[in-house]
Amino acid sequence: MPQRADSTAGLCLLFDPGARPGADAVARLMEASAVSGLPASISHRPAPEAGWLELLASGLTFDLVGLDPGAPGRMVEAQQRFGFADDAVPSRGECIELVPSGHIISGAGLQPVLRTMMGLAANLVLDLPVRAVGWGPAQTWMDPRYFCRTVLNWLGGGAFPALGLTALHTAEDGSLISRGLAHFTGQEMQLEGRPDETAADTGKLAVRVIDQLVRRGRIAEPLRIDAGGKALLVEPSQVGKLVLVWREDEG
Repeated sequence: MPQRADSTAGLCLLFDPGARPGADAVARLMEASAVSGLPASISHRPAPEAGWLELLASGLTFDLVGLDPGAPGRMVEAQQRFGFADDAVPSRGECIELVPSGHIISGAGLQPVLRTMMGLAANLVLDLPVRAVGWGPAQTWMDPRYFCRTVLNWLGGGAFPALGLTALHTAEDGSLISRGLAHFTGQEMQLEGRPDETAADTGKLAVRVIDQLVRRGRIAEPLRIDAGGKALLVEPSQVGKLVLVWREDEG
């Protein structure tokens, strides 16, 4: 078995019971160039019963773990779900995991590793009967089509998939706090709410802020940003790995 990354560092692809692919099925996808848009190949292939493969993409290696007939991969604990119709959320199944290989586990949060892994996952999901995609750092599950659409748009230069690769929850004071952003920037975000603003509008603003924070990286000193026409002050908290976001017009 490969050295296992922390389960929060990888993606979980959920299949119906008994529908997990084996190494041969994944190999056929690779050999037929079915994984399009991102050049990838198998860099290590143990016996099929081992239940895993090492994949090479953009010079980086990733382990695909939990393949049939081996034991299923570890499940992501779901706190929030995105992109599903109300009646389409799978209630059971078996998963395989896509995680950074042992020698790059320490760099699992680096942008080149994350972007390559997300692109590889999206292209696999397009060609396999995946029912849901789980992402450990944010404890989220995503509809496969939603995952592919938002991730491929991001990799093509669009907005970061804040609702999926991160998540938001409301604090007692009405502010919004991110979950999973620290995996990309080293810091979570807390956006102050306003009593005259709907929860939906605050959420939209938070999504824009998260996109900017992912583009900028770690915040080391206070700075001003514009998000959707709103002037905001962003500053690192003195306590914990947290970025505080204030409305500049509130003083």
